[in-house]
Amino acid sequence: MKKYETLPHPAELRLRIYGKTIEELFQNAAEAMIEILSQSVNRRAQIAKKERIEIQSVDLNSLLVDFLSEILARSQINKSVYQVSSVRCQALEKGAKLEAEIIGHPVEKFDEDIKAVTYEDLDIKQIDNAWQTDLVLDI
Repeated sequence: MKKYETLPHPAELRLRIYGKTIEELFQNAAEAMIEILSQSVNRRAQIAKKERIEIQSVDLNSLLVDFLSEILARSQINKSVYQVSSVRCQALEKGAKLEAEIIGHPVEKFDEDIKAVTYEDLDIKQIDNAWQTDLVLDI
């Protein structure tokens, strides 16, 4: 199963993200965004920094946007790109929660400037025992 594909969009970057589980979908979405930010990441560099993220949102769609927005903000602040080493999602009575470990890798520059993760066409759904959603990034 492919992780993601790029779809046509007139002004922004549209991706279709796939995952066997909801956690894999979130991880693949983060990986796609990071690959767009920087293709030249030395993931074996000694300067990598591990961090932990905890996010709670009103639903799965919001949780994905909040998760990716947090990674994007940390990337810009720390001039790093983040590999997601683990992610765990949990449905709550009111909303959803995510816990993730990320590893920051410093970069000299970003290949693409992603301004924001949007809600445009975002609809996480399960299709044939797999998860997918479209994701639009404002570039």
